[in-house]
Amino acid sequence: MLRQPLVLIAFAASVVGGCQCKGCGNDVYFPGDAGKNDGGGGASDGGGGGGGGGGGGADFDAGDGTVTGGVDPGGFILDGGPNGQGDGVTIDPNGWVTLNSGSIEFHFMWIANSSEGTVSKYDTRTGNEVGRYYSVVPKDCANSVGPPCAGGVIHSDVLGNNPNSPSRTAIDLYGDVWIANRAPGLTGSVTKISNDPSSCIDRNNDSVIRTSHDVNGDGQISTDPAAGEMVVPTNWADPLEYDECVQFSTPLGGTSGDVAVRALAISAGIEGTAGDIWAGVYREMRFYRLDPGNGQVVPVNASGATSIDVGWGMYGAAIDSKQRLWTVYPGAAWLALIDTKAGTLVSNQIKPASGTDCGAYAIGIDGKDRVWLPGWGSGAVACRYDHGPGVTATMGTWTRFDFNNKPCSAGANFGRGRGIAADDQGVIFMSADDPGAQLIKFDAESGAVLPFNTASGPANCIDATDGNTSSSIGVGIDSDGQPWTNNFSGNAMRIDRNTGAITRTAQQSAGLYTYSDFTGYQLRKFTAPHGTYRRDMKGCGTDTEWKKVIWDSAAPPNTSVKLYVKVASSLAALDSAATPRYGPYTSSPVDLGAAGVPHGEYIRVEFVLTSTAGGAAPVLKSFSVIWSCQGQIG
Repeated sequence: MLRQPLVLIAFAASVVGGCQCKGCGNDVYFPGDAGKNDGGGGASDGGGGGGGGGGGGADFDAGDGTVTGGVDPGGFILDGGPNGQGDGVTIDPNGWVTLNSGSIEFHFMWIANSSEGTVSKYDTRTGNEVGRYYSVVPKDCANSVGPPCAGGVIHSDVLGNNPNSPSRTAIDLYGDVWIANRAPGLTGSVTKISNDPSSCIDRNNDSVIRTSHDVNGDGQISTDPAAGEMVVPTNWADPLEYDECVQFSTPLGGTSGDVAVRALAISAGIEGTAGDIWAGVYREMRFYRLDPGNGQVVPVNASGATSIDVGWGMYGAAIDSKQRLWTVYPGAAWLALIDTKAGTLVSNQIKPASGTDCGAYAIGIDGKDRVWLPGWGSGAVACRYDHGPGVTATMGTWTRFDFNNKPCSAGANFGRGRGIAADDQGVIFMSADDPGAQLIKFDAESGAVLPFNTASGPANCIDATDGNTSSSIGVGIDSDGQPWTNNFSGNAMRIDRNTGAITRTAQQSAGLYTYSDFTGYQLRKFTAPHGTYRRDMKGCGTDTEWKKVIWDSAAPPNTSVKLYVKVASSLAALDSAATPRYGPYTSSPVDLGAAGVPHGEYIRVEFVLTSTAGGAAPVLKSFSVIWSCQGQIG
């Protein structure tokens, strides 16, 4: 295997009596960088500080031999280290932990390059491409978390045969991306790629992660192996040559006929997991459920069925807050409804009234659990479907919005709707691919166009068409509430939601093609509003007895704060999926001994905050952990 010179990207150790950051102490290498700089990474003991707030220390009570650590009321700080780590949470003005829609996962978007068989990771704050990965790799049976398989491959026809025509991407609750590969004539598949290097796979056990990286900082990943910015295997049969952040590919859909996996969405799943992965195979007309950890096909319901027959070829999917899966038939605006909790098809006959011309292509969900379709087959229109609160076959209400004869900032009138996305402010963004690259925004209730305040005056829509920019495909919304479209012509663009200012990514070969929730906004805002605060604490040796966790929180209706704990003999073991996770615990205090939590030197307390109540969010105000030591604190 050819390896380029490497440089060490070191993560400094962040500890409360030990390392706090996920994967702390694991050095990360990127291919193509020159030189090496050693960094930190070892654990160290926490300092003082009453109750553990701020300094991360603990109070020792010589009277009864117990130790108390935690965070005093209103004393939370998120630093990824001594004072706590969070995903999807923030600190409010009171110093409490609460949900934050702009979590770290939203700073990235993942867009498929269908014609070259890769997927690109972009930083939405800068517009830079920060990684590019093959959308299919053979499974690595010996050295990855993937499921067992014969010989370490899916099928011989995927070995080096790129493109596999990826299209849909979806971000799970841990920030990792799942990619649907249509693979016409090949084996369809779904691939998982880690967002954070700490969850990548060190296949060759050299304590470093070899992965794609923008070596020269030009905002674009070179596919030339000599540049060292993309991991390009020379022997596809050797898993040691893969990008170590590409975890596995799961085969779906066989090898014959039309395209395979063409619909992809993520439901809330079991609390504390990354969510359940739902993949629809167009050629089979079936949905499969995949385990979020290893990608294996798992039963969709209690009867053990391994798939759900939709009855027609699905083209996209979205899941609402009630965990109802919606999928669309292309061109005809037919919807099917699947109850993901029961794992059953509710109806595949949800259609607009006769004479209501809606068309269809992409699909989106808004904060009121309504389904949105762009009118690709009908021109400059969008359709909204409101099923109501139930999970029955009873027909809901269709509404059609017409945007014909709306002149854009430049070029022609707004054209054929292609991609669509809703934000949490009641605004819908829809792209048009014909006659060029256009974006319109409108009110989700009335359908009234919301003009962009451009430098030249108000504009109904933005026309960004130029020599490099045409054929806008999907729409996604980033952590700052800004809409992005990916253009088949070879770039993506952010259009400022207020001014209409256009920011384009670097140009690459044509074929950007993604319709799904490629920023994770829909999942975290509407499907499964979710955040996690966690903190690691060090006891006084391997026989530390963890006694209680006490916390103070407030949870409005339809929100919750739940506690999980893990105990291990090392910090690394806390990150291991093999280490038991105890919980959820919903009321304070928790007697850890009575709950069967074992002794051990380290404990991780993890508070999961959820909400399905619109703008309402729970808060965590304080917590304490009490443990018992014999002798001096470690």
